[in-house]
Amino acid sequence: MLYADDTKIWRRIDCMNDHISLQQSIDALYAWSERNMMKFHPSKCQVLSVSSNLSYIQNPFSNLPYFKYFYSLGGTYLNYVDSQRDLGITVTSSLEFNTHVESLHSSMVFKFNLLRRTCYFLKRSSYKKTLYLSMVRSLIEHCNQIWSNVNVGSLNNLEKLQKRAVKWIRNEPLASYSNDTYVEHLLTLNMLPFKYLFQYYDLRLFYKLVFGITNIPIPDFIQPIDPTTLRTTRQNIDICEGRDITTLTIIPELRNGPATHRAIRAGYFHRTVSLWNKLPFSIRQCNSLPLFNKLVKKHISGTIVPDDIL
Repeated sequence: MLYADDTKIWRRIDCMNDHISLQQSIDALYAWSERNMMKFHPSKCQVLSVSSNLSYIQNPFSNLPYFKYFYSLGGTYLNYVDSQRDLGITVTSSLEFNTHVESLHSSMVFKFNLLRRTCYFLKRSSYKKTLYLSMVRSLIEHCNQIWSNVNVGSLNNLEKLQKRAVKWIRNEPLASYSNDTYVEHLLTLNMLPFKYLFQYYDLRLFYKLVFGITNIPIPDFIQPIDPTTLRTTRQNIDICEGRDITTLTIIPELRNGPATHRAIRAGYFHRTVSLWNKLPFSIRQCNSLPLFNKLVKKHISGTIVPDDIL
């Protein structure tokens, strides 16, 4: 893939021939750059091996030649890395994004502390909320569908920061909030805990996919549920009678098969199909995105369990 200042090349590796084919592709790419007078910098190029075989990734002997194939660019061997920043997202060998969220949390803490120091004179809550949303929370809005399903510890760190922000917005920096009080103040400010905010972002994008508002197609492994496989009940009568065509399912081969690595199960489409199907039929059938956003946010607000937040 070519971007303004970024090039990626990849291949699925099952045997030595795949390594050789990938090296040939790298050589062809280098030859193309030479013909077009575009100089690659091997020192800025890395190899990231993404694998579900964690024992291979963590093996201390994996740097030995008989464990890894060493690729070269223009006669210079390329270094393997455990993680790499790609278009603003830190991707790791295991496709886990805790490293990315830790970095993101540090940036948010820095900006929030800067905001408190420079805007100490502000007292109006509406101004403070606007500054927090635009300068601090906005950092999590970049591609969060990719990385938002992180471990509880990383999510709690984000939530603790937001609790500090709510106290600052309400001019109560020394107050002690229970989870119930914290959620109440969040909803008063028309905000959501991060766990539920990420669900909102997931569903908002999924609505665009289902109704073709975006150019991203729904993957082939997600299909409308077959009404002939269901027994008619009060809960699924709309599906059985053909009125509900928005209830979706993941094909069994991918849902239950050996290829369902935990990183895939935690991925956007796997987790969002379940969230989507749990929405009331009336919300899924909304005929406009603004109305859907309003209704789904109200629905999610009603499902918040304060004890699950921190």
